[in-house]
Amino acid sequence: MTFWRALRASYSDSIAFIIACPLLALTPVVFELIQHVAEVHIGMYDSIAAAKAVEHHPLRMGMGLLKVAGLTMPAYWVTRFIAFRDPARAGRAEAPAVRLFAGFFAFQMVFAAAQLFAPIHSASGEIVLLVVGMVIGILFAAWGVAASLGNAKVGPLASARIMERQIPWTFAFSLAAMMPLMIPHYLFAGLALMGPKPLLWPVLAVDSLLVGLLAVTLTAANYHASIRAAARAGVTLPPDGEPRVAA
Repeated sequence: MTFWRALRASYSDSIAFIIACPLLALTPVVFELIQHVAEVHIGMYDSIAAAKAVEHHPLRMGMGLLKVAGLTMPAYWVTRFIAFRDPARAGRAEAPAVRLFAGFFAFQMVFAAAQLFAPIHSASGEIVLLVVGMVIGILFAAWGVAASLGNAKVGPLASARIMERQIPWTFAFSLAAMMPLMIPHYLFAGLALMGPKPLLWPVLAVDSLLVGLLAVTLTAANYHASIRAAARAGVTLPPDGEPRVAA
């Protein structure tokens, strides 16, 4: 699959999932709203000075970790929907997929906690942490896809072997998939902070919906990047006998 074809597929698959599974798609939206409630509670949107003062507030950090859980859980549903094209099966707690995904989910949470609570408060350090986080996410992307589909043959080490030669392509692809949604996400954050206060909750509500689309789209992008990398490595991520999406 070419770069642009995979990018188009990531967005079209995301929209298809949201239409087919609207309640599942709302999960990251709800968790984003919960974090916004916590941020408003601690006064984060009162002023720029207030935002800086409470940036690392324990409540915000705790809600941030909870939000990561809300953004990670849909990976199971979105991946299964794209692979099987069956809305009912996408949300089904199916063995061994649930057990395998639980291991992937636990790793994601531990890694997210390490990133959130890392003692780094400089812009350069945060950029390095972001890049390192993206690379690690790329290396384990195939693991997340395989786990969601119930394939125990592709764990973290096998995933890293599949993805390692595709890091530059996947890094660029992930940025291309992310930026059209990340830019307005940051613009909404700025508007919530510096805009008229009557607009605060409408802006935060729209931003939460945007984050929901972002979570689904990034999962779809990970799926297509992983399927592409696995095909080039001669590996199939769906378990034997399951339908496969052409790379």
